[in-house]
Amino acid sequence: MKKFFVTLSMGILVLSGCQKPLTYDELMQRPELLQKEYERCRGQVSTQCDEIVRAAEDFRLLVQQREEDPEAFGFQIIRAQQSGDEKKVRVLYAVVRATSPE
Repeated sequence: MKKFFVTLSMGILVLSGCQKPLTYDELMQRPELLQKEYERCRGQVSTQCDEIVRAAEDFRLLVQQREEDPEAFGFQIIRAQQSGDEKKVRVLYAVVRATSPE
């Protein structure tokens, strides 16, 4: 029985280290996760961290656009909806959620 628990524990450790890398789209649509991953990546150099930093910078630019011209940002949402670009719509709404008072 002890051998079973040791094997199970080892398996869990191995699997937890093998999680699928986060994609740019996932990060852009989930700002709270993006922030957490960005903080985790500080001072690290890796392909995944490069992607996280790129997403954080792009998200920051969208937040800045919304703050500078909310009306134009709203039109971006409308255009994305009209063109059927669901990924962009989800990203733009993520910006709205992240910057709206609760």
